[in-house]
Amino acid sequence: MPGVEKSIIQPMSLVYGHSECRYLDETLPVLTRVLSLDVIERRDREAVLKHPNTAWNLIVHAVGSEAKDKPERNHYGVRVTTNEEIDHAYRYLLANKEALGLKKVVKRKERAGSYSMFFVEPGGNYWEIESYDNRHKAGLPEQIPYPWKTKLSEERLPACVYIPQAMTHGTIECTNLDASIKFYKTALGLDVITHVPSIKPHDIKHPLTPWYIVSLEVPSKNKHYLTPLQRYTVSVASSSILTAAYREFTERRHEFGITGIEPINDNFYGTSFLLSDLDRNWWEIAVLKS
Repeated sequence: MPGVEKSIIQPMSLVYGHSECRYLDETLPVLTRVLSLDVIERRDREAVLKHPNTAWNLIVHAVGSEAKDKPERNHYGVRVTTNEEIDHAYRYLLANKEALGLKKVVKRKERAGSYSMFFVEPGGNYWEIESYDNRHKAGLPEQIPYPWKTKLSEERLPACVYIPQAMTHGTIECTNLDASIKFYKTALGLDVITHVPSIKPHDIKHPLTPWYIVSLEVPSKNKHYLTPLQRYTVSVASSSILTAAYREFTERRHEFGITGIEPINDNFYGTSFLLSDLDRNWWEIAVLKS
């Protein structure tokens, strides 16, 4: 379209979220037993997890005792079908807090059509369990609450009396949402939408997939700065596109406020480079192994 600036990359997908924890042996049991995630690959200090209803994978990186606890505004979330399940989840996690090694179980909250609770897993990361049973109060469209094709049965987590049906979102902090939106759109080639008509668009997503990243605007004094192991991975189609993107990001780093860019490297899932945006949030541009 005339007048629309072409983004630096045209991403294939938003493929990975990344999370830093202390030890895999204390974090993975919680993510599998409480959130219905599956471990699809485990390495020495890394594990790849996937929810059966979500093609977006989570890579967990273990760094030992030096891993810091993360803020609530940097979390991942799963979705259940009803508000009643949120109440069940809260009671179950509170009752099993010590056995699961949870650092915190946070009271239930109602906001913008959602009803949710949070907990902190042993590795120091917040997770949200949410329902959109109250969607009609916020004028949300009918399809928003249920981004899954096949509903899982309670037999998958028989002790929990609730069942996460999808891993739906992650979050990041920003200090200037308008400036950040420009980066998400014109640098990363991602969409920025809102699920709630009364709220300014701040959900970052690829147009072909339902999962998203919520960009939460905070005052500069309240911004948390995390390590590169807390990042999101966007895939591109080929090595030549990756190389060209690296060159253009480097040349235009001041235009987009890029605060850091790392060399191209190989890893177990492909070839990639890391960059930090104007808010010092880390992103990865990758071409995946076939």
